[in-house]
Amino acid sequence: MTVLEFLTLVPEEVSNTEIIGGKRAQILQELKNSIPLVLSTLSSFLSTSDHNDITVQQKALNCLQSWIQYGVDFEDVYPLVRHTMMFLGNEGLFQYAAEVILETMQQTSYARYNTLRSDLLDCFSSDGMKLKLTTCITEEDDETGISLAKLLTGFGETYTEFISSQLAASNINTLLNMLMQLTDFPGNFPADQEVSEIPLNFWYMLQETLFDDGIVPIRHEQVAIVTDVDDDVAVLDHSETNPQQIAWKRQCGETAMAVYRELVTVIKRKAAFPEDSIWRSWPKDELLNILLVHTTNLLDQLNNPPSSLLQDLEATMFCLKSICEEIPADENTYIREFFGPKVLGRLPTTTSDDFRLQNTILLLTGSLAEWLKVHPEFLAPIMNYIVPCLSNPRLAMSAASAFSAICDICRESLTSELDSLMHSNIMQKVVESVADVIQVLPPERAIAPLMALAGDILQGAGKALNSSTITEDSNNNDEEAARQIILAQLHNLSACCRGIQSPNDDYQSLSARNSNYDSFANGELITLYSKVDGFHQFTTAIYTSVQQIVTGWRHDEDIMKALTHFIEAGIRSINPLLTLAFDDVIALTVTSYQQTGFACWLHTATLMITVYGGYEANYPQLRDLLGSLTGKTLDFIGSADGE
Repeated sequence: MTVLEFLTLVPEEVSNTEIIGGKRAQILQELKNSIPLVLSTLSSFLSTSDHNDITVQQKALNCLQSWIQYGVDFEDVYPLVRHTMMFLGNEGLFQYAAEVILETMQQTSYARYNTLRSDLLDCFSSDGMKLKLTTCITEEDDETGISLAKLLTGFGETYTEFISSQLAASNINTLLNMLMQLTDFPGNFPADQEVSEIPLNFWYMLQETLFDDGIVPIRHEQVAIVTDVDDDVAVLDHSETNPQQIAWKRQCGETAMAVYRELVTVIKRKAAFPEDSIWRSWPKDELLNILLVHTTNLLDQLNNPPSSLLQDLEATMFCLKSICEEIPADENTYIREFFGPKVLGRLPTTTSDDFRLQNTILLLTGSLAEWLKVHPEFLAPIMNYIVPCLSNPRLAMSAASAFSAICDICRESLTSELDSLMHSNIMQKVVESVADVIQVLPPERAIAPLMALAGDILQGAGKALNSSTITEDSNNNDEEAARQIILAQLHNLSACCRGIQSPNDDYQSLSARNSNYDSFANGELITLYSKVDGFHQFTTAIYTSVQQIVTGWRHDEDIMKALTHFIEAGIRSINPLLTLAFDDVIALTVTSYQQTGFACWLHTATLMITVYGGYEANYPQLRDLLGSLTGKTLDFIGSADGE
């Protein structure tokens, strides 16, 4: 036993240890000279007829695996490998023999030996291996199933091209049938899938090889299909005219089609729900109930909670979040209890030690947005919990994420809560979320909350513009602070435009979207909105702020990029409430580009031409816009600065 353990360690240590100087060459030579003696010793241990000491044979197989991994020549080690194949029928040695054979198939230098391939195929397709597979499946023996799947899959991935070319042979059919049974190993997702998933990569590799070799699709003309290496496409090869070869390839193709039809059936069956008896045995509602009962028990102790209790409660909330995707929207017992006074009403809100717990609670509420859409009566207490967290720097990101998810999914149900939402902390994500809710309102109801939301933003930008007026006493720090505020408010206005955009825009056909653009470009939408009280005052306020920004900061490229992004977002929203008038955008683009040459104005001009170019009355102004921008660009290219 000691000798075997020593012989197992020697090749591993030599491979992993850095040996300095000429000693490495000397040690490698000594190791090479000792290989015949080592293999002879292993042969004597493996050939022993004393079955009472099976541990010795297990150790010997481990040692053989170590030397194969080291890189012993195939001719030297093959007699022992072939002897190892016989041990696959021995229950006590099966796992050890399987590891040796797996290691053998992983040696790229061994793969070219047809003798090894043939002996492995005969071994794997033998009656003994078929019986072992049948027993394994009947008894649902996962451990044996994993080893068998690795062995057969390893053979398939090593000799994929051979299998592809011999697909109609009986022993190959036996091998594929065994792999199919392993793919269909008993069990349901997400349980008992470790065996089933092992062969999946082989099926993919075989499919690719079948197409590359022209075996599928089946062609009845007297030509072969080969792969163009450069272009990776199949091309016709008229050189193959042997009728027997053509008939064999067709037979392999028909076999492949039958195999993959069965594979599709197996995969569909594995993806289906289990039988009712099994489905009912899975703890779905029970898991929710257990977690909620545990949460209630923890909350009962929250009068003076130790940190360990808060940690336990946070872990429970995380477990709830992890299974949210599996909770149906019509679940009407446990989630209702969670959002009620028994749980949510008692969760901590303001203590400084539980910010991790509150972050997890916030993320959990956002994950349950689909459930809240079906149960809108819980939206008010949820938003009352989330909104105060927006002002806490340690909770703001999680709160904004939950706020955004709920506003996006439950926008129709939140319109009655707009007044309270308007007082939320101004953050870009929150602005977009509030605008999501406003989007579902008709124009006459949308303008008031939208004016309030955008008005706060414009007011903040106005204060920054007034404080940034350059004088002799100007402070660089104050100017930079004003600059950052202006950038932030422009980003908020862009977020407002994104939120007001219909969520159905991404699913519209091109013709429907162009039709909306045409209605916007020809002024129909402006005419509709202009009848709403406050529309003209609102758009004038936006234009005035934009003019002030351009006047004071036209040479600041970052601010101009943010400004053009807002203008473009307004145009994409095709909502006149947040869009500058066509004539104003044209004049602004021409003047700003002539004075600064910033490329962001070219991007805005491109969108202008795309959206407004479908209306003939806009042609003269768009033509003048294009001429002015082109002239300025060509002048710049021809100048010294453009060289």
